[in-house]
Amino acid sequence: MKEKIGAVVFFLLLAVSAAAGILLTMTDKPDDVYPGDNTMIMLYGERHGEKVYYDAEFELWNGFYDEGCRNLFVELPYYSAEFLNIWMKESSDSTFDKWFEEIAGTASSNEYYRSFFHSIKEQCPETVFFGTDVGHQADTTGARYLAYLEENGLAGSENYRLAQECILQGKEYKADENAHDGISVVREAYMVSNFINAYTRCGGGKVMGIYGSYHISLYNPDLMAGRLRAYYGDIISSLRMSSVLFGRNEPYRTGFCITGMVFLIMLFVPNIIWAKKGKPDGYDEAAKRENKVLLAAERVGEAAVSVSLLIFTAIEPRVMMLPEGLYFEWTMILWITAAVLMIMYECYWIRYFHSPKTMKDLYSSFAGAPVAGASLPVLAVLLLGLYSGNLVIIGASVVLSIGHIGIHIMHRRELQ
Repeated sequence: MKEKIGAVVFFLLLAVSAAAGILLTMTDKPDDVYPGDNTMIMLYGERHGEKVYYDAEFELWNGFYDEGCRNLFVELPYYSAEFLNIWMKESSDSTFDKWFEEIAGTASSNEYYRSFFHSIKEQCPETVFFGTDVGHQADTTGARYLAYLEENGLAGSENYRLAQECILQGKEYKADENAHDGISVVREAYMVSNFINAYTRCGGGKVMGIYGSYHISLYNPDLMAGRLRAYYGDIISSLRMSSVLFGRNEPYRTGFCITGMVFLIMLFVPNIIWAKKGKPDGYDEAAKRENKVLLAAERVGEAAVSVSLLIFTAIEPRVMMLPEGLYFEWTMILWITAAVLMIMYECYWIRYFHSPKTMKDLYSSFAGAPVAGASLPVLAVLLLGLYSGNLVIIGASVVLSIGHIGIHIMHRRELQ
């Protein structure tokens, strides 16, 4: 009776752990919308000032540039982007350096941001920047751009009008009593209208945009991206740079899997020791009576599991340290549970090797897990399959469970 209660508790805890990992992942889905075949506007959200994001953003833009994209939308005022466009055509860095001095004190005023733009100028020289933010640095960069236009006889141009409007937007945003830490209904509304205006001016087509992650949620109707989605429909995508770096799960990606190798070592080493000096009396005679169908399932399952664990890298733990902190999916609970089961499996063998090594000891339960020598590793592999979403691993674990656990149960019944 005590053993049955232990088994119930064991499987209940296992079910709760698996359900928690799956359900938490389902309910914790980010607002990411990946680009599709019909996507024209590709927005990416960053945490400003972080090298890892600037490097990844350049790689993204370089890829889009190679595909023919030229228009890059940025979270900068109109006039700042125009100075960048002027600099892109110059041989010196004087224009860029002056602008970079004027953004001192902002989150992006570091060498990583500087390198980001220099990489674009060197490798993507036909890039055209479109600034769609309100007028920051209006008294410095904004005033200087207006003076530049006046000196070149462009005081009545569209550029002059857009720069003036951007400056006024910045003043209104700063006067917003409800604005805090860059969050403002006024600013968000202007970012939307500025974006639509810029997209019209550039002639449409495929564009990439880089903004703070706060602004790019397509599912929030109050924010820039949400309003743009209401305006443009499904031609817009939105991805956080953290998601880009973390990547999407690829269940059937192949390669050499370290996790699989470690699990197999933990599985085979105790069995090798057992085969050499740990077999209980009467085991060889009992083995002759094993069901041939179960034995075949065990052998096929062992081969399938061994190969699958070694070649499918999706079972590696997906954890990454990013500027926002530790990045992972809640399905990681399944991976951790699988690792715990394998540790329990090792403990089972330690107990066995310190026991009288009888048939009863071999087919005993451990920490509530019935026939622990078979159930623990099989359940661990099943959880890895669920964690990775790999049906091959799941199927291999099911076949192995039929044969391996089936044989252990058969021997256990004979003892009873």
